[in-house]
Amino acid sequence: MKFFPYICIILFIYMYGCGKTHAIDMNGTQKQTTDTMKQVTNNTDNSTSATLAPSAFSLWGTCSDMPYLISTNGICIPSGVTGCGSNYLAAQQSSGQNAIGMQFYGCFKGGNNAPDASNEMAVFLCTDVTNWNGYEIGFVMTLNDNTLKCYVQGNGVYNYYTLNSLINEPNGYHTFKCQVESADHSKVDFYIDSNMVWTLQNSDVDYWNNDYYFVGTTHRTSDNWNATGQQIEMYDMTAFFKK
Repeated sequence: MKFFPYICIILFIYMYGCGKTHAIDMNGTQKQTTDTMKQVTNNTDNSTSATLAPSAFSLWGTCSDMPYLISTNGICIPSGVTGCGSNYLAAQQSSGQNAIGMQFYGCFKGGNNAPDASNEMAVFLCTDVTNWNGYEIGFVMTLNDNTLKCYVQGNGVYNYYTLNSLINEPNGYHTFKCQVESADHSKVDFYIDSNMVWTLQNSDVDYWNNDYYFVGTTHRTSDNWNATGQQIEMYDMTAFFKK
């Protein structure tokens, strides 16, 4: 996902520069392409994992509000307040690591009252924390229709699949996971509550073992709607590594 260029200037205040900031592709140009995705039933797990503490994340916002810690193992990223025009909030891992996937327990408390799909919230891994147009794999919820999607991004391609019909209570608490397939590095498997629900492919990208940052973010791109109660909660954030 992509930030608008001026966001980097604002984020300098919070992050001491634009080298360690990020978000998702929020420009309303999402396209579902059925020829690049398939539902699958199994994939060989070839990974180890490590839990990421909340202290491993930088918490920032572009207006007056900020993400905040929940207990000892969680982070809440609210949808931004009004009065600022656009408003972006994020919990962004302060430094990246070579990884093949991520997982967290939590929720996307979305809604359907935003004016368009550029207002959204997402949790994902990404490689480009400067221009926001690198490789990305993760989950996104659009706030004009309360729709949860899995997605992959890279080399100008953005593929997604709508998950609402495959998940009980899209706004509820679940364990979300995405992991690159060990046999085909252009494919990413998506899991909810330990059940594999979909696979997305971008044949132009090798998603395996890149230098990824773990990010959760909300994007308000317009000022004329009420986002009270809309937020991401992330607990027990985990990165997966090749064996």
